[in-house]
Amino acid sequence: MKRRNLIFALTMAALVAILAGCSNHDGNEWQRLVCEVETINNGTPLLSAYLDVGSDGEAGTADDTYPIDWVPVMFYARPYSDAIVLPENGISSWFHVTNYDLIWHPGPAAPPEMTDYNVTNGMIEALIPVNDHGSVHVLIADRVMKEEPWYRSLFENPGSSFTAACELRFHGHETGNSEVVTIEGGFMVTFYGATAGD
Repeated sequence: MKRRNLIFALTMAALVAILAGCSNHDGNEWQRLVCEVETINNGTPLLSAYLDVGSDGEAGTADDTYPIDWVPVMFYARPYSDAIVLPENGISSWFHVTNYDLIWHPGPAAPPEMTDYNVTNGMIEALIPVNDHGSVHVLIADRVMKEEPWYRSLFENPGSSFTAACELRFHGHETGNSEVVTIEGGFMVTFYGATAGD
C-alpha cells in the first residue's frame, strides 16, 4: 500500500511539473526564432523638450525649432538554442515586427492626461535576420502632444519638468509562421520646457 501511494505521489508530482512547465512555453523566449530588444535610444533616457532654442541659447530667435521625439530601437534575432539550425535564407530565418503598443506610466509629478497618448497597434515594419540585428524608429512625442496645455506649461514655467516611463510592446512573428508573439522593452523620458541644440 505504501509503495502504491509513493508511486501515485511521484506520478502526480511529475504530471504537475510537466503541466507547470508547459504553461510557460508560449512567449517569445520559447519560439524557434527568438527576437529580443537589444537597446532603446542606445540605452539612454530621452529628454523631450517643448522648444529647442538653438545654439544661441535664447528663445524667440531665428534658430529656434519645435522638435518631435523619436527613438531608435535595436533588435537581435537568434535561434532558441544551439540545437536549432536556421539557414540564413530559410523560410523561417527572419523575424517580422509588424505592430507596437506604447504605454505611458506617469511619474509622481507627471500629468495623468499623458496616457491619452498611449498607442495601440501602431504600424511598424522591420525584418530581422537570424543571428543579426535590425532596427526601427518609434515616434514618442509629436507636436500635437507637445501643444497640450500640460506640456506647454513646462516652457511657460522655466525649470519645471516631469518624468514618465515609456513601455513599448512590439508584436511580430517569424517568417513562415503566423503565430504572433510580443517583445517587451521600455525606457524613461524626462519632459522639459526648452533645451539648447548644437
